[in-house]
Amino acid sequence: MLVVENAKPNNPPSPPIIIPAQKNGRSYYTIVSHDKTTDDFFNAWSYQLRKKKSKNTNKAYTEYNGVLLSYVHHIAFQHGELTAPLLSEAIEHYESFLVFGTESDVPMVRRAARALGNRNLSGSSVGVALAALNSFVDASERFRLGMIELEQRGYIASKSLSGFSLAQTVRIESPQKVRTAIKENSWLAGCLAGGARRIKRKGLSAISKPSDLAHTDMYGGDEFAFPIDKCAELIRSATCSRDRMLWSLLAACGARVSEAQTMLNIDIDPSLEEHLSRVRIIDPDTRRNVLIKYLSEEEINGLPHKGRAHPQTFLIEPFASMFWIALEEYKADLRKQNYMAPITHDFLLRNLQTGAPMTNSYQTLYERFRDAAKKITGRQYGFHSLRHMYGYYLVNHCPNPLPGSNKKYGLPLETVQKLMGHARLKTTRRYARQDAHLLQATLAAANMARLTGGPKTVIEARIAFHNEEITRLKQLSLEAK
Repeated sequence: MLVVENAKPNNPPSPPIIIPAQKNGRSYYTIVSHDKTTDDFFNAWSYQLRKKKSKNTNKAYTEYNGVLLSYVHHIAFQHGELTAPLLSEAIEHYESFLVFGTESDVPMVRRAARALGNRNLSGSSVGVALAALNSFVDASERFRLGMIELEQRGYIASKSLSGFSLAQTVRIESPQKVRTAIKENSWLAGCLAGGARRIKRKGLSAISKPSDLAHTDMYGGDEFAFPIDKCAELIRSATCSRDRMLWSLLAACGARVSEAQTMLNIDIDPSLEEHLSRVRIIDPDTRRNVLIKYLSEEEINGLPHKGRAHPQTFLIEPFASMFWIALEEYKADLRKQNYMAPITHDFLLRNLQTGAPMTNSYQTLYERFRDAAKKITGRQYGFHSLRHMYGYYLVNHCPNPLPGSNKKYGLPLETVQKLMGHARLKTTRRYARQDAHLLQATLAAANMARLTGGPKTVIEARIAFHNEEITRLKQLSLEAK
């Protein structure tokens, strides 16, 4: 729901301010703008969203929809009012604002970008921004339908709310039986029963798409993926055993750092037989009854976990071996600490001075990684670059054990999807990008090659791949004669 005054002010409205808030033990984000009605609705939407999404997703959606409100309000300021056709046009060109800004072909978008600043979003970021918009549209339409019902029953008289629909801009697709049910019965009852929530909407989809190709450098890295040939050096550069353990874990299994932050010691099962060693990633929402022994309800609700479809992981070398060694060093260092209070939790990641869990200490962990990565590569990388590296390796260069496959290297995308814990194949494609230099080349020739004398660098691996291809083609040529 948006409420925009038709009287044109002398100056454009100030952008909304994003403010962290808490309610019923949940952290979420609110806005403060010049329009209290919009703020109240927006904040109710944000709180309901937080019940279903992680804190980070809630923050991202709130920030992007704050941009949306600023954009729409500025369009209204330009024209002196916000009519339904103008809203439709503004939403239609929203992606142009996000991507092209002052370079847009649309005059009103250029003017808005000059006032509000350029975003220059990439394809993947545009997808998040439009997902945020569609979530807001969905809530806006449910609210509008509720207001119509209240008007019809004589409880309120409000032309401004009931006649304004964001959802008309994105074309609702609803089954006839759902439309009939909402029309004939109470909208509020239908919403509570879940009927209105199950309406499918086309919504807005991003024209700007993230690239499916990885244009890696000679070390196997790009703007998303950490260079795999530099990763072992990065891990060895860590100044404490905890960081070495964490970095090698993320590199070995492609876990999100939030998943490592909520990992318990019981999730890690080392074995003398390496192939039997296991690392599991468990969604904290599935064991809240266990976590309540260590954390408050508010802390559990604030855990930065995105959700994972599969707990299984697959550890790649040489980072797997580095992880098991670093894990033992880390545990030995913890045993040497003389903490003032006994440790009463089972979290893997601990503050080395106090022993406290690091479930919400992302910034501390991130800054140490960022600085080390910059020193090794000269580029800015975050933890997620290791997840991109992992997905890139699996789909391009991991030895393929599947019998009958014509690909010697690179796992099927469906297998990579499971190993990365994604619910949708579409998500996996963002990480498991095909190597633009050599789609079926090998980064390490074989998973254990780095430990057993095989190719040591990306360049050597590509040479080995080409040599194998020449041999194979010669054999095919002989068979054809």
